[in-house]
Amino acid sequence: MAVGTNMSANIRDIAKAAGVSVSTVSKALNGYSSVSDATRAKVLRIANELRYEPNAAARALVGQRSMTLGVSLTTGLTHPFFGSLLGGIDRALQEKGYDLIYLSQAHINPEYSLVRHCRTRNVEGVLVFGFQDTDRDFVELIDSDLPAVFIDLDIQASRIGMVTSDNAQATREAVRHLHALGHRRIAYIAGLADSYVEKLRKQGFRQGLLENGLSERSEYRAGEDFTRESGYEAMHRLLSLEERPTAVVCCSDMSAFGAMEAAEERGLSIPEDVSVVGFDDIEAARSVRPALTTIRQDMPRMGYEAVMLLDRLIAEETDSISELPKRVVLPTEWISRDSCGPAPGRIE
Repeated sequence: MAVGTNMSANIRDIAKAAGVSVSTVSKALNGYSSVSDATRAKVLRIANELRYEPNAAARALVGQRSMTLGVSLTTGLTHPFFGSLLGGIDRALQEKGYDLIYLSQAHINPEYSLVRHCRTRNVEGVLVFGFQDTDRDFVELIDSDLPAVFIDLDIQASRIGMVTSDNAQATREAVRHLHALGHRRIAYIAGLADSYVEKLRKQGFRQGLLENGLSERSEYRAGEDFTRESGYEAMHRLLSLEERPTAVVCCSDMSAFGAMEAAEERGLSIPEDVSVVGFDDIEAARSVRPALTTIRQDMPRMGYEAVMLLDRLIAEETDSISELPKRVVLPTEWISRDSCGPAPGRIE
């Protein structure tokens, strides 16, 4: 039966035209690996010819799927990092036809269970950001069969994936750039000690010092969080040293903002007296004065890759899930702005 010009084609129409089952059409449209490339191409061609427009609710009914993902954040929706991720998340959601819900009760109700919440809301998989492996929902999620992708937390489990940046390489490169500018007294303002990314960034910083012939000085390490307040307090401590650093690599842009504020309070000029480097390249890094030299994470791509990886974890058959690549590590980029310059006394 031909589809009329005023009627929208549905997957039953596609199945009839392609000579396959409705289930096969649903799997082809949703990227299941159990469908052959030839069948998938045929289904997609016919869907295009019939001007099929995917409908998430209809797909859920036919394919027994909710087409809904969850996102769980310990940082809250207003965190600038998540805001940058969201553009990429949204693009991938549109490509794959998913809806997204915010699992908002985490860490409020002592009886709360992330896995139970996901089951109640019929969530197919969950994006997780801001968690540490000590969080109370962590073990339950790892032990469940719920597909999940962590942002910046490396977990080894069958239906768990991870998307992150090459954090160690980024801070190695930061030290190299500063060394090339003549800096020899380079300090590091750290984030949360138990954080996966903090461990890697600190490791990369130490490697950078070693590779450039610099000794690590314990007094040149300060900070304990990724916040502006932590950066502010750490910078005051560093600038109180008898031999203060000429450059500081910060664990985040937020801590860098605090460090810059502390330096300015002491009457120092950035970058003439001290250079400051951030990490993330959030939007505010461009608008502060001086504009912040930083390490850019491609956060929109990180969000996009997280959804695409989660979709593969959901679609993959259980017996082949162990062969699926479950770690995505993205390159970073050095962004040179005004907060970083030659070491004091160096003549260019």
